[in-house]
Amino acid sequence: MSANRVPRRPHRAQSGLGRALRAGAAAASLVLLGACASMPGSGKVEDVTRGNESQAEDQPVRVFGVPPQRDESPKNLVDGFLEAVTSDEPEYQTARKYLTPEAAARWNPTSGIKVVESFPGTISHPVAPEGAAATVVDVTGQQVASVDGEMAYQPSPAQLAETFELRRNGDGQWRIDKLPDGLLLSRADFRRIYKSVSLYWYASPWNTPLLVPDPIYLRSRVTPTTTLVEKLLKGPTKWLSPVVRSSFPLNTSLVDRAVNVDDTGAVSIQLSDEAKQAPAAQCLEMASQVLYTLGQVTKVESVELTTHRGPKLCSQSKQGAQQFDPALPQTTPVGYYVAKGAVNSLAANSTQPAPLPGPFGDGSLKLSEIAVARQGRQIAGIDQSDTTLYVGLLDSVAGVEERARAGSGRTFLSPTWDGRGGLWTVERNSSSGATRVLWVDKEGTIPVTLEGFGESKVTGLRISPDGTRAALLLDERHLVTGRVIRGVDPVRKVVSTVTIDAPRVLLPNLVSAKSVSWNGANRLVVLGTQEQGSMQPQFVDVDGGNTVGIAAVSGIEAIAAPDGADQPLLARSSDRNIYRLEPGNTWKAIREGEYPTYPG
Repeated sequence: MSANRVPRRPHRAQSGLGRALRAGAAAASLVLLGACASMPGSGKVEDVTRGNESQAEDQPVRVFGVPPQRDESPKNLVDGFLEAVTSDEPEYQTARKYLTPEAAARWNPTSGIKVVESFPGTISHPVAPEGAAATVVDVTGQQVASVDGEMAYQPSPAQLAETFELRRNGDGQWRIDKLPDGLLLSRADFRRIYKSVSLYWYASPWNTPLLVPDPIYLRSRVTPTTTLVEKLLKGPTKWLSPVVRSSFPLNTSLVDRAVNVDDTGAVSIQLSDEAKQAPAAQCLEMASQVLYTLGQVTKVESVELTTHRGPKLCSQSKQGAQQFDPALPQTTPVGYYVAKGAVNSLAANSTQPAPLPGPFGDGSLKLSEIAVARQGRQIAGIDQSDTTLYVGLLDSVAGVEERARAGSGRTFLSPTWDGRGGLWTVERNSSSGATRVLWVDKEGTIPVTLEGFGESKVTGLRISPDGTRAALLLDERHLVTGRVIRGVDPVRKVVSTVTIDAPRVLLPNLVSAKSVSWNGANRLVVLGTQEQGSMQPQFVDVDGGNTVGIAAVSGIEAIAAPDGADQPLLARSSDRNIYRLEPGNTWKAIREGEYPTYPG
């Protein structure tokens, strides 16, 4: 069915068509909401604030702006311009009609986006003197997020204050002569116009290739396959670039700019001659980057890379690319928990736990917190005095070692493994409460430098499956992510320094936070309380762009997530029971116990 072309009246106060479009989407949403009243516990993440706009993207309606009307007042002209930029026109043709020719040539709408709670906020204009040739219009509002020129999203609450300078043209009509670059969009319009996708890179420095997602936003009306491959060839976003690499040789470009997927899910891409520099193994990594990136927007089963008028470079299947995925969901995930100091495993399809063999499972170590490695079948545990960190094997009675002992007057908390086999923990000063993060290697413990965190105390820590990012709870209140930068000794070829820097707050409205867990490579599950709310778990995209609440069990105190988006969560409640989120989004008590966790 072809899309209907619907003009969108620029003036919100007078708009009938704009409101009609929203009303249609709202009605569709109400029908869907009426069919299912329970909160989702798994599946695709949707922003809880999207409301009726969540269905607008799928409506077969294209929105087009309306040009300025004759004798527009300065205030209405700016209001109309802000409405016109929300149209589906790729080059903002109608919006530019609100500008002087000089401003239209200077204005760069792709330099970034300021997302505000709603529009119009306040559009104010002092009454211009009769016959005035120039005037100003001020736009204010509550900013909730920003999107940079690379289309990377970041929550950034602030007061918005922008000034538009207007002058009359030769016909006596007001036009905008000076304005801020980029776009000003309401949260609802941003969700309607843009969609979240990730580019995929490899963790660096590391010999084993591990895929890392790099979330950005694309306009919903662009051709996603071609645009994504072009962005993939340009390289990662600035925030992530210090900890990832691309396998594409420098300056590689698309020869045929149309990237198409056939009915079988096969993609063939022609690259410039720079791609010939890549040996066979590297070429497979390149194809895997393409496969994972395009697989978010269309069905992709294989990727073939070629050069113009040259032979095939390589071909990679979906199954072959999975070898690079450190967060590949297990068919039946296995969780773990502590009962009377001993560790039990619990498969997702079972209610019968199994104690681990040896000291970890027989209770002789008396553990309080545990962490299970993603690779190597290892487990780490902190004893009930919180002063000793043990490491052993999941399926063996042998090999238990004391990996680290806390300093005098200090205790351990929040052990976690990354996908490279690295073990981390937090050490807390029992008297002052001050904390430090430790990387606990076999060859010794390395204190982790935290840059940009101030005097915050780390109260929870989880490292991403690929090892490039850390999710931290600070002061039992803030949820932040930071980059993990490893310094390698050039002689010994081992990690010598570790830094977590560039922290980003994901949920600015949190007032308390108890627990965090990675749910795959690009989203988290956090247990916390937002302003005027109750303790509730939430799915949170790794850039903070989308969140969704999850039903909470009474007295919930901790939560754990596997890598699969549709796989069951585990939780601990104040009644000292372990709960599992069952199909139908209901929590079921499984066993008495504490500290539920999945590998990670």
